[in-house]
Amino acid sequence: MKKALTIGELLVTMAIIGVIAVLVLPSFLKDYHNKLYVMRLKKVYEMVEIAINQACIDNNVSYFYQTPYGQFVSGGKNQQAFVDKYFKKAHSTGINPFSATYKNLSGSATTSPSGLVNSGWAKLQGGEAIHFFCQYDISRCVIRVDINSTNGPNIMGRDFFTIAVDTHTNKLGGIYNSAGNTYDPAKCGSDNYGYGCLEKIIEDNWEMKY
Repeated sequence: MKKALTIGELLVTMAIIGVIAVLVLPSFLKDYHNKLYVMRLKKVYEMVEIAINQACIDNNVSYFYQTPYGQFVSGGKNQQAFVDKYFKKAHSTGINPFSATYKNLSGSATTSPSGLVNSGWAKLQGGEAIHFFCQYDISRCVIRVDINSTNGPNIMGRDFFTIAVDTHTNKLGGIYNSAGNTYDPAKCGSDNYGYGCLEKIIEDNWEMKY
């Protein structure tokens, strides 16, 4: 007849399971959260892509810079109009839906996107925060997104990303400017605003491997 485990053997078994859990759980949770962040980032990326193309269709043009929304106007009225029309918002505009402070991947503190006059804001129904603005030369527009608004971890490159829009091609991401290739995937984590991290994730087939 097979004997039952003694209390001592059960305690030893539970202790071993506990040690394994302590070793494995942090890695499991990080992987889970990273996949969740990427899933939500991809959702916003697709929403932006649809909005850019729909704006062009509605205005009978081929490229975003030809729409009113891709034009720079002091005060950001055009950009706010774009956000209002093409995104499902959770509340009225004019409220900064981003955290007051963020950290980059190295742990250094940085500030929330603010003070840009040519911009539009919104918290979306899915809980994401977006900030949309265009450059003065209308060659590029930028959408900064926090995939869970003010909720943590509030780390640029983890739940906060920058999506660049080439207004002359409607291409999202992978756009390098003349000032040091800001959106180079190799720069993910070394710059504020999560520059290069979207491109790094796309390069890794929509996985957060950093």
